[in-house]
Amino acid sequence: MKPAALLLGLILAGCAQFGPQDTALSTPIAPSEVDWARKSGPNSVSGIALLKAGGTSHTCAGQSANLIPDSAYARARLAAIFGNDSRGTRSASLGPVKFERDDPLYVSTLRTTRCDGSGTFSFARVPDGVWYVTSSVKWQGASQVEGGSMMQRVEVRGGRQVKVSLP
Repeated sequence: MKPAALLLGLILAGCAQFGPQDTALSTPIAPSEVDWARKSGPNSVSGIALLKAGGTSHTCAGQSANLIPDSAYARARLAAIFGNDSRGTRSASLGPVKFERDDPLYVSTLRTTRCDGSGTFSFARVPDGVWYVTSSVKWQGASQVEGGSMMQRVEVRGGRQVKVSLP
């Protein structure tokens, strides 16, 4: 792919349906790339997802929190949604980014939990590696859904407890 075409694709990633122009999203994940994520490990990842609007705090209470293992596909997908693959937010007013398909290994290796009433979440027995934590904080505004989705890259190793604050 030519550099100009790649740059244009990255710029437009959040504006339209994401198609096969990104090789990582159109190439299936190799099982060896995510096999490590299926194992149990000594680490934990916990956190809170919270957005403030005016004088009100909104949390992810009742929403999903996800722990996504690192892969070329995950990095490309998160960059398409959030503009990068390390930390970001996407306003609910932008609507979801649509993908042609979800790689079955992406879906089967992500871990999901629900945020509790105070907007906290926790993942136990996480193996060493790089992961992406995602969640959403959304509420009904006067004329539209407000808030958005958020993501942060984390690395866990050696029995650590990693705490995340989204966004």
